[in-house]
Amino acid sequence: MTSHTPARALERLHPTAASPAPARSSAGGRHVALSPRAARRAARAEDARWTDSAADERRHVDLVPVVSPSATRARRSFARRAKPFATLGVMTLATGLFVSVSMPAAAAGLDVDAATGGAIPSAATMQSVSYEAPSTAAAVPFVRDGYGATSQEEVDASSAAAAAAAAEAEAAATASSGSSGSTASAQTFAAPAVARSGEAILAYAAQFVGVVPYGNGNDPSDSFACDGYVQYVFAAFGVSLPRGAGAQAASGVQISASEAVAGDLLYWGEGHIAIYDGAGGMYDSPDWGRYVQHRLSIWGDPVYIRIP
Repeated sequence: MTSHTPARALERLHPTAASPAPARSSAGGRHVALSPRAARRAARAEDARWTDSAADERRHVDLVPVVSPSATRARRSFARRAKPFATLGVMTLATGLFVSVSMPAAAAGLDVDAATGGAIPSAATMQSVSYEAPSTAAAVPFVRDGYGATSQEEVDASSAAAAAAAAEAEAAATASSGSSGSTASAQTFAAPAVARSGEAILAYAAQFVGVVPYGNGNDPSDSFACDGYVQYVFAAFGVSLPRGAGAQAASGVQISASEAVAGDLLYWGEGHIAIYDGAGGMYDSPDWGRYVQHRLSIWGDPVYIRIP
């Protein structure tokens, strides 16, 4: 009976590999030849052991796929050939979009902005377009939350009324000033009939009460300031006094209130001067908008002055 050894079968399948020591039979140590069937069975067993060993190695080693150089060269060649066609397709698509946007604008009489592709009105279109407001727009009043807007007619009427009122007031003021001036200028003032005395001074000064208005003048045909009034009255009796309340007070002699008589002067340091009536009152030209008056009382604490 013939014996089969796997080692001998491996040597026959791989003749280049180092041959193991020849198997010896149990009878005399002679070489025994394998049958083809036994050799195939031994080769299958060896292949199974090799496959199991390779599977064990794959569990511990990361396998990196190897790309064929010929496949890489083929892909690069295709990309170079396809690039011009892709560029041509993108340009064609962009041209189609631009034409589709510009054609409606051109049909509507509009220009196309080359930078943005947007439609802008052409000069001819802008000149031909006109706008007209509805005729009822001005007639409808604006009212909201109980408040209305003032119309132009109301503004014009208010301005006209204000102008008329101002003109009327100005005319009245002019007439009043003219009448006062004419009254003062037309009034005849009598010269003192007697020599200078307190009673004569008061009688002469009383002619101007309610007739001559207050102003900067020193003549009854114009106006009387407080010092202009005193200067004019005393000049009628031959007494020359300067202008200015302080200067007139300095021209006289200060006396006490108990010594004062009619025809003496009353001076206030604020710059006012008057003629004392001898009974606790005075004659003076008071202030703007008023006339020469006779006051029955004296205000404040004046200084009494006697003109020599």
